[in-house]
Amino acid sequence: MALTVELDAGRVACAESIEAFLRAVDGLSEYELLDGSRCHGWSRLDVVVHVLAGWQEMLGGLVSPVDAEPSVDAASYWQAFAAQFATDDPVPEVMSQRRRTAAFARPSDATAQLRDVGAVTLRGVAAVQDNPLLWQGHVFTPGDYLAVWAVEHAVHHLDLISQEPPPPGALGLARATIEAIAGEPLPAAWTDEEATLIGAGRAPVPHGLGGLRLRLPALG
Repeated sequence: MALTVELDAGRVACAESIEAFLRAVDGLSEYELLDGSRCHGWSRLDVVVHVLAGWQEMLGGLVSPVDAEPSVDAASYWQAFAAQFATDDPVPEVMSQRRRTAAFARPSDATAQLRDVGAVTLRGVAAVQDNPLLWQGHVFTPGDYLAVWAVEHAVHHLDLISQEPPPPGALGLARATIEAIAGEPLPAAWTDEEATLIGAGRAPVPHGLGGLRLRLPALG
């Protein structure tokens, strides 16, 4: 199922998700950042450094307008990503992230850079125009591009296990993305946070879902 997000909606959800992620990180001490996250094998600090690198990549897409038709939407991108980067051995990427994190002398160095890059990224989100954007070899509408990042932020925000909740807009997009990839609605009794945790593989998939259970998690 396709999922297309209007530019204004994607802009708001993405900006709110960046701001909320920064608040969540600021609410954690350096010692707490060294604790485990919901992302297997990563500390909270590993998640922070991963998002920092993601924002640097995101800026590249924001300044890469193209005159071309979109090749992916807010949901199909994730399927294309999975096909491109799927692996039976996740250990090398886990270890690679640990090495990238170890480049920082202490957590506060990483969080200071996160705040700086986050501020620039927010300006980029505010300034993006209604032109298709090129990133990772895919062409997106700007609304879909921002929606993809809002979902990325929501998932990694939940990875932090923070008292600061992800914004409703980003969680709603995460649920809509998972439903589009799965091809049917998730149980109405699930909150958007539960849907995101289950759909992104951060919580076990419950029994009794029929064929839907075979299509979860939808985000990796």
